Amino acid sequence: MKKIIFGFMAAAMCFTTACTDLEPEVYGDVTSDNYFTTPEQFSNLIANAYAQMIGEYGYVYREGYWSMQEYTTDEVVIPTRGTDWYDNGVPIAMHQHTWVYNTRDINNGWSFAYGGTAKCNTVLDNIKEIKGADESLYDEATWAGIAEARTLRAFYHFLALDLYGNATIDDRIHEVKQYTSKEIYEFIESELLTCIPQLTNDVRYGSMTRPVAFALLAKLYLNAERYAGEPQWEKCAAYCDSIINGGYGYMLDNNYFNVFKTTNTNNPEIIFPIVFDAKYAKGNMLHLITLHYVHQDVYGLTTPPWNGPCTLESFYNKYSDKDKRKAQWLVGPVLDDAGDTIIYDTGNKAIGDNGKIPAVITPKVSKLLDATKANSFEGARFVKFEPEYGIEHHANSDFPIYRYADILLMKAECLMRLNGGIANGEALALVNQVHTRAGLEPYTSLDLEELLDERGRELAWEGHRRQDLIRFGKFAEGKWEFMDKDETGAKIDPSFRDEHVNIFPIPEWVMTANPGVYTQNPGY
Repeated sequence: MKKIIFGFMAAAMCFTTACTDLEPEVYGDVTSDNYFTTPEQFSNLIANAYAQMIGEYGYVYREGYWSMQEYTTDEVVIPTRGTDWYDNGVPIAMHQHTWVYNTRDINNGWSFAYGGTAKCNTVLDNIKEIKGADESLYDEATWAGIAEARTLRAFYHFLALDLYGNATIDDRIHEVKQYTSKEIYEFIESELLTCIPQLTNDVRYGSMTRPVAFALLAKLYLNAERYAGEPQWEKCAAYCDSIINGGYGYMLDNNYFNVFKTTNTNNPEIIFPIVFDAKYAKGNMLHLITLHYVHQDVYGLTTPPWNGPCTLESFYNKYSDKDKRKAQWLVGPVLDDAGDTIIYDTGNKAIGDNGKIPAVITPKVSKLLDATKANSFEGARFVKFEPEYGIEHHANSDFPIYRYADILLMKAECLMRLNGGIANGEALALVNQVHTRAGLEPYTSLDLEELLDERGRELAWEGHRRQDLIRFGKFAEGKWEFMDKDETGAKIDPSFRDEHVNIFPIPEWVMTANPGVYTQNPGY
């Protein structure tokens, strides 16, 4: 049924990319003649704002928002293998926290977040144009549509707040200027509290509904101390309870990997996803960026993989062999159809057997920069999202931004923070729902450091790790592999890396385009 879910989003994509082949079975009666003209078409109106999250520059883009949240942590590293993936040193700079105010990914992150707010503003303008300026005449459906657009706009503001701290508020009402992190936090909170009563209380997959707003507000409160200077553990726990006890039907899937299958649409664990489709809503390329070139034949891929991001050995080793989730990392021999280890020709005659080495993926990454390609198979590869046999450039799996397992862990963390960092019985019960699903014995005691590890094992590559490491005071210190030496092997002076790296610099192009508006974030 994914085509039905995707009809409106695909229509929006076509209107922003000059598509002309509108297929009736996908778009129904939506055509260029009647698009944006009737009040009933709120789903179509807002589709373009949701579509900001898909495409090659969307939420999981390898050079933007997702890379800022993941490349900067212990979950992801991108070794340069020969000439592949050096990218002017950007992946290494992101990993080692040596980025600057014109680093590529930091530029793209701002464009992504505020491109989303701008599209939401357009939706709100269109609603007013359709319904007229007299808001006293608006019906319940109109206010629900307005609330959905404002909630989505608050979501994009939340992404910008988390990345840049002192950024801007883009709602066509606030003055165009730089606001403090606390001011943006308060704007998001106010928007969500205002919109929640007007949002539909139904579970509508892939849309901003009331339970999704609860999840977003819980995330905001979970990190309130960083954003606004004061912790809000009780409020975060309360909004987690709004989901847990709300009767929405969200639950843990008995099989962890079902949540990430190519058929994961409408999985009961997913609260808010990016709804991807290999043909109509492209952008999920995680299989492409992480798998080795030789996996093209193993999975029958029509596009050769890029042999890029993998995880660090220290992160891989956080999983015990009994942990079912360890299977989200691909290690060991890569076998052909006959069951034999594939032999890969690196093209470098000075290594292996005249340039040929066995295709055996190892967890250890020995070098960040290797011109010989001897590190071609180093680093465990990410296969949590089911590699679909025969897939082309893009995958069909939806990407969960908020899911039920995270809500349980968030509620447990709040209880622990309020209990001196130690899990009481309720917190243990919440975490053990997630932990035992992975085939592990239940915790009998739990501290915050172990909870952070459990969050990492459960939520790997889902875009939460940087935020978590900052909240737990582990990000700025960056105690993982390759943080103490530059790409040449020279020692890095760690003194420049302090708490200022918890937010990114305002991009150079933003400051240039808005002279006198922005002051650069401290430390940059």
